[in-house]
Amino acid sequence: MNHMKQRDVRQQNDVSVDMIRRSARYWREHPWPQALKDCALARGIDWSTAIVLKLGIDEPGMPGLFGMLLTVEARFIAFEIETNEHHTSVETMLKWEDVTSAQNISIRNPGFGAGYGALAIQVLREMAAAS
Repeated sequence: MNHMKQRDVRQQNDVSVDMIRRSARYWREHPWPQALKDCALARGIDWSTAIVLKLGIDEPGMPGLFGMLLTVEARFIAFEIETNEHHTSVETMLKWEDVTSAQNISIRNPGFGAGYGALAIQVLREMAAAS
Protein backbone atom coordinates (compact mmCIF):
# COMPACT_ATOMS: atom_id res chain seq x y z
CA MET A 1 0.00 0.00 0.00
CA ASN A 2 2.86 2.37 0.79
CA HIS A 3 4.16 1.94 -2.78
CA MET A 4 0.85 3.29 -4.12
CA LYS A 5 1.07 6.33 -1.86
CA GLN A 6 4.59 7.09 -3.14
CA ARG A 7 3.34 7.05 -6.72
CA ASP A 8 0.56 9.49 -5.82
CA VAL A 9 3.08 11.84 -4.22
CA ARG A 10 5.32 11.61 -7.29
CA GLN A 11 2.34 12.30 -9.54
CA GLN A 12 1.40 15.35 -7.44
CA ASN A 13 4.98 16.62 -7.69
CA ASP A 14 4.99 15.99 -11.45
CA VAL A 15 1.82 18.08 -11.85
CA SER A 16 3.37 20.91 -9.82
CA VAL A 17 6.62 20.78 -11.79
CA ASP A 18 4.66 20.85 -15.05
CA MET A 19 2.74 23.97 -13.95
CA ILE A 20 5.95 25.74 -12.88
CA ARG A 21 7.69 24.70 -16.10
CA ARG A 22 4.82 25.96 -18.28
CA SER A 23 4.83 29.39 -16.63
CA ALA A 24 8.62 29.64 -16.79
CA ARG A 25 8.73 28.60 -20.46
CA TYR A 26 5.90 30.93 -21.42
CA TRP A 27 7.67 33.94 -19.92
CA ARG A 28 10.98 32.91 -21.50
CA GLU A 29 9.30 32.82 -24.92
CA HIS A 30 7.22 36.00 -24.45
CA PRO A 31 8.53 39.37 -23.30
CA TRP A 32 7.99 40.33 -19.68
CA PRO A 33 5.97 43.51 -19.21
CA GLN A 34 8.46 46.41 -19.42
CA ALA A 35 7.61 47.69 -15.93
CA LEU A 36 8.48 44.29 -14.42
CA LYS A 37 11.72 44.09 -16.45
CA ASP A 38 12.68 47.57 -15.25
CA CYS A 39 11.97 46.73 -11.59
CA ALA A 40 13.99 43.52 -11.81
CA LEU A 41 16.95 45.15 -13.54
CA ALA A 42 16.97 48.03 -11.04
CA ARG A 43 17.35 45.42 -8.28
CA GLY A 44 20.12 43.46 -9.96
CA ILE A 45 17.92 40.67 -11.30
CA ASP A 46 18.62 39.49 -14.82
CA TRP A 47 15.22 38.81 -16.35
CA SER A 48 16.80 36.55 -18.99
CA THR A 49 17.96 34.06 -16.33
CA ALA A 50 15.22 34.46 -13.71
CA ILE A 51 11.99 32.53 -14.11
CA VAL A 52 8.43 33.74 -13.60
CA LEU A 53 6.59 31.43 -11.23
CA LYS A 54 3.43 33.49 -11.28
CA LEU A 55 2.46 36.67 -13.09
CA GLY A 56 -0.96 38.20 -12.69
CA ILE A 57 -1.82 41.01 -15.09
CA ASP A 58 -4.83 43.30 -14.71
CA GLU A 59 -6.79 40.98 -12.44
CA PRO A 60 -9.75 42.66 -10.72
CA GLY A 61 -8.93 44.02 -7.27
CA MET A 62 -5.19 43.50 -7.72
CA PRO A 63 -2.29 45.74 -8.77
CA GLY A 64 -1.53 45.89 -12.51
CA LEU A 65 1.27 43.33 -12.12
CA PHE A 66 1.76 40.87 -9.26
CA GLY A 67 3.34 37.52 -8.71
CA MET A 68 6.60 35.79 -7.95
CA LEU A 69 10.00 35.44 -9.60
CA LEU A 70 12.80 33.01 -8.92
CA THR A 71 16.26 34.44 -9.53
CA VAL A 72 19.25 32.52 -10.82
CA GLU A 73 20.60 32.69 -7.24
CA ALA A 74 17.46 30.76 -6.11
CA ARG A 75 15.88 33.78 -4.39
CA PHE A 76 12.09 33.99 -4.45
CA ILE A 77 10.81 37.53 -5.03
CA ALA A 78 7.16 38.43 -4.48
CA PHE A 79 6.03 41.62 -6.20
CA GLU A 80 3.05 43.92 -6.60
CA ILE A 81 3.42 46.83 -9.00
CA GLU A 82 0.96 49.49 -10.07
CA THR A 83 1.76 50.43 -13.66
CA ASN A 84 0.43 52.56 -16.44
CA GLU A 85 -2.23 51.04 -18.70
CA HIS A 86 0.24 49.25 -20.99
CA HIS A 87 2.59 48.10 -18.17
CA THR A 88 5.48 50.04 -19.68
CA SER A 89 6.21 52.15 -16.60
CA VAL A 90 5.94 51.81 -12.84
CA GLU A 91 3.52 54.10 -11.04
CA THR A 92 3.87 52.62 -7.54
CA MET A 93 5.94 49.77 -6.19
CA LEU A 94 3.62 48.20 -3.62
CA LYS A 95 5.78 45.17 -2.84
CA TRP A 96 9.17 43.81 -3.82
CA GLU A 97 10.09 41.31 -1.17
CA ASP A 98 12.52 38.42 -0.90
CA VAL A 99 10.28 35.63 0.40
CA THR A 100 12.83 32.84 0.07
CA SER A 101 12.73 32.05 3.78
CA ALA A 102 8.98 31.40 3.54
CA GLN A 103 9.35 28.80 0.76
CA ASN A 104 9.30 25.07 1.34
CA ILE A 105 12.55 23.98 -0.29
CA SER A 106 12.64 20.53 1.31
CA ILE A 107 12.68 17.67 -1.19
CA ARG A 108 11.15 15.26 1.35
CA ASN A 109 7.94 16.28 3.08
CA PRO A 110 5.76 13.55 4.60
CA GLY A 111 2.58 13.17 2.59
CA PHE A 112 3.41 15.41 -0.36
CA GLY A 113 7.05 14.93 -1.33
CA ALA A 114 9.02 17.92 -2.51
CA GLY A 115 7.95 21.41 -1.48
CA TYR A 116 6.93 24.03 -4.04
CA GLY A 117 10.20 25.90 -3.56
CA ALA A 118 12.27 22.77 -4.20
CA LEU A 119 10.29 22.03 -7.36
CA ALA A 120 10.69 25.61 -8.61
CA ILE A 121 14.46 25.46 -8.03
CA GLN A 122 14.53 22.15 -9.96
CA VAL A 123 12.83 23.87 -12.94
CA LEU A 124 15.19 26.86 -12.66
CA ARG A 125 18.21 24.54 -12.85
CA GLU A 126 16.72 22.58 -15.78
CA MET A 127 16.14 25.78 -17.72
CA ALA A 128 19.61 27.13 -16.91
CA ALA A 129 21.20 23.88 -18.12
CA ALA A 130 19.17 24.00 -21.35
CA SER A 131 20.14 27.57 -22.26
